[in-house]
Amino acid sequence: MVVLVRSEGPLNVGSVARLCGNFGCALRLVQPLADRQSTDAIKMAHPSEALLAMAPVFSTLGEALSGVSLAIATSSKIAKAAEAPWLSVARARLLLPPSTEQVALVFGNERTGLSAEEASQCPRIVRLPTPGPTESLNLSHAVAVTLALFAAAAEGGDSLDDASFRASAEARRALIRAVTAALEARGFFHRDTGLRETFAPRLKELSDKMDVSERDLGLLQDLLRVLSGDPGAPLDLP
Repeated sequence: MVVLVRSEGPLNVGSVARLCGNFGCALRLVQPLADRQSTDAIKMAHPSEALLAMAPVFSTLGEALSGVSLAIATSSKIAKAAEAPWLSVARARLLLPPSTEQVALVFGNERTGLSAEEASQCPRIVRLPTPGPTESLNLSHAVAVTLALFAAAAEGGDSLDDASFRASAEARRALIRAVTAALEARGFFHRDTGLRETFAPRLKELSDKMDVSERDLGLLQDLLRVLSGDPGAPLDLP
């Protein structure tokens, strides 16, 4: 899924709709500033005019991300993206959830990008390869590069080992339960009755930021069970 936030240019919005048709993904719009019914938008969307016309509009990014397993933002301006390595096919593969879950690729306004609050709703912020002197890409070009990298990462998914892809949301919830149980066994929550509630969002944030496979998370859960005092816990070692 592609999510455009406050996009201004009808040419860009139409081009992105066509790209969504090329790559078989949905399009969602957040507070669009461009008129998607304009001649320019419809011309650039061809032959995906229907996809452009039916793209749902949301008032906030949070609403647009409903039902999404992982939100990934692209930026050349946000510090943690600028300091990170370029997005590659191998990196994209570790960001791909199972086929039963949905990932959202989030793109901000052409001039101003995403706000800090919007960026905080995306556990992953990546930057795209721009080896030349100009760092930022046109919006539709950025969408094209990102979709191409993720399409290449997903290619041959049926034959690739599960260890190549990002662990499912359920596996991450299981890890959170294992961490919580280990902390409980050590009496971590006994000192403050409200600590469990305040700690839960941080654990969720940590889990979302871990680019690990299902098998990796299984090993972490086994280690936590051992450390919490379960000597019979199996270890999923190679």
